[in-house]
Amino acid sequence: MGEWDEIQREDAPAAAGSTRRGALLSQSNRWLALLGLGLVLAMAYVALPYGLLASSLYVLITAGAAAVTTIAILRPPRPFATTAWALIAIALALAAIGHGIWYWLDLQGLEPFPSVADIFYLSVYPLFAVALWQLGGRTARDDGALVDALIVGISAAVLGWALLIAPYTDDPDLTRLQLLVSAGYPVADLLLLPLVLRLVFLHRTGITSHSFLLLGMLAYLAADLLYAHGNSTGWYSPGGLTDAIWLLSYSLIVAAVWHPSGRVEPQTHATHAELSGRRLLVLGAASILVPMVILVTAGSETEVIRIAAIASILLFLLVMYRMAGLLRETHTLTRRLERLSRSDPLTGAGNRRHLEEQLDREIARAERNEGPLSLAFLDVDHFKRYNDTHGHAAGDALLRDMVQAWRAILRPTDLLARFGGEEFVVVFPDVDAEDARGVLERLRSAMPHGQTCSAGIARFRPGDSMDSLLGRADQALYAAKNSGRNRVIIASTRALPDSGSTTTRQGNTDS
Repeated sequence: MGEWDEIQREDAPAAAGSTRRGALLSQSNRWLALLGLGLVLAMAYVALPYGLLASSLYVLITAGAAAVTTIAILRPPRPFATTAWALIAIALALAAIGHGIWYWLDLQGLEPFPSVADIFYLSVYPLFAVALWQLGGRTARDDGALVDALIVGISAAVLGWALLIAPYTDDPDLTRLQLLVSAGYPVADLLLLPLVLRLVFLHRTGITSHSFLLLGMLAYLAADLLYAHGNSTGWYSPGGLTDAIWLLSYSLIVAAVWHPSGRVEPQTHATHAELSGRRLLVLGAASILVPMVILVTAGSETEVIRIAAIASILLFLLVMYRMAGLLRETHTLTRRLERLSRSDPLTGAGNRRHLEEQLDREIARAERNEGPLSLAFLDVDHFKRYNDTHGHAAGDALLRDMVQAWRAILRPTDLLARFGGEEFVVVFPDVDAEDARGVLERLRSAMPHGQTCSAGIARFRPGDSMDSLLGRADQALYAAKNSGRNRVIIASTRALPDSGSTTTRQGNTDS
């Protein structure tokens, strides 16, 4: 109901008077009045004896639902996915025409099934299907929700075949046309069910308008299935509770389109990898439903067994596809987390942990191959002054732009890492100090926003540890700062004591 509260706050500004607020509140509650009216009329239909009055009321209720849905589409503000709601309004209008033809034939003593009315009834389903798909919104990745819906839908199709469609195929009194039309309704319902479930899995029915629509669609499917079962077993008669469930469905659809939350564009909550405990339970129950049908019907209904076997194969393939998608997503997330654990979150450069891992590896390789290795310490000049003048957000932007500019100059094999604050380290494998100086001069020239930087270089010597190498580069950077900044200095070749940590620069409050 959060979307409704937000819309109410938008529609009823504090500056409006009490009369205007009352009018807006009344307008927001129209969905409740329409739902209540629909329920009252449905109960009145059941209470009336079957005949001209009851059938006329039924047709008027259905036509009224189509008209009221159309009004909701045309009035501002319009609901989200107006085209989808327009298709639903057309479907309700076609259902009203079908009802009119069916009742007229039945009251005239003619056979209403099959008849022209079935053409209008069956045309409702593709319109509902397209509308449900469009109401799913612009989702980038919904294949997980769709596959889950198909798993449940296929299982329901097997059960529907065993209970509703197979009895028609075994009835020798039905003509081919009667068989086709009789099986058409449960088949259409079962094709519609995955689309309803997809909407549930995508948005978790977090929008009240969608909740009403989904309840309306489920009521419609339930009435269809009851009608099909009643026709096959002979207990259905017009004017009863089964017909009232259709009217309940229309009332829920009207409430859905008039509810204020219908204006909210749905945001997809489900991800490709989402598989909650409840959904896993639903998928597990759907997967074992088909084998249960096989066990119950084995030995008597060979046709149902064939259908169930085919469905079992499809379910297995869908579950495998779903699990493969989850594994792909898990591997992608693992790689992403691994990259994040090695990267500085602000600049995207390597972090200190990644620097230590890679530098240990490069030192061991240089020691083993007796090849060159250089390391540079870089520091942005007067960074504190820049932050104080332009703000910390500008300082962060400077560091990001600087790293981006430097990466365009460095080789893929060079390692750029943020050591801390505005200090960065560059590791140059297979590069001597003089060549590294040339690269650093280019990095210094590429500084963005008119800023400068200083750098100190140390070349690897046999026996160097990570701390001694960093210490000499840090001392060279300290010399560059004391010499006037905006320059590159190569560390002296004399040995420094291995103190276990890099040299601390003192006396410079503003680097």
